[in-house]
Amino acid sequence: MRNILIEANLPAPIKLRRRCTGFPSARGLVNPYLDFFQALPNSCKRDPMTPPDARELLSPAWLAWKAAVAGHFAWAVPTEAAIRTILRHTSCLIEIGCGSGYWAWLLQQAGADVLAFDAKPPCRTWTNVRRGDARAVQTAPGRALLLCWPPWGSLMADDALRLAAAPVVIHVGEWMGGTAEPGFFERLAAGYVPVETVALPQWLARSDWLSVWRRRPMMSGR
Repeated sequence: MRNILIEANLPAPIKLRRRCTGFPSARGLVNPYLDFFQALPNSCKRDPMTPPDARELLSPAWLAWKAAVAGHFAWAVPTEAAIRTILRHTSCLIEIGCGSGYWAWLLQQAGADVLAFDAKPPCRTWTNVRRGDARAVQTAPGRALLLCWPPWGSLMADDALRLAAAPVVIHVGEWMGGTAEPGFFERLAAGYVPVETVALPQWLARSDWLSVWRRRPMMSGR
């Protein structure tokens, strides 16, 4: 773990970003985050056969390092399969709480139209990130809503879901754990039907999934 913590202080990720801008190659999307994750030792990853647990809460150094990685990339590692799954259901999205805009950047590589918003955009982003909170969904009605690990205990995800009335919702993260708050999951399950899920690369002690939800049809009265 010590070597990884030391590497986190180096400017290598910034240099990597400059090398990896441009159009995707024939081998697929340009995805330096996946390359970075795959190069990590297995001690940084969760075996999918092992259930998630709370061990990371006992390691402030690990949490600080992971937060630095997430700040530069994202909290969840996207894959080409995940991006293609999203595009099977929508190509017009709005992402709230996008951080550096990494997921939006990959989707744009694949041809999607994505508006990316964050309440406090970082100095360095992968794409154009507009400043805005959950209320930004009201500026672009009709778009699918993308939420990647919305903050735990925050109303951001629930507010965005309530205000957007989106036809499709893509949630990335854990179900009822570590992200958003119970009201969001209750609203999502009540108003939407899950149509597809995709496993993502698994960080240590966490359970990363992408799920696609489609709005329930309105029941006509008699």
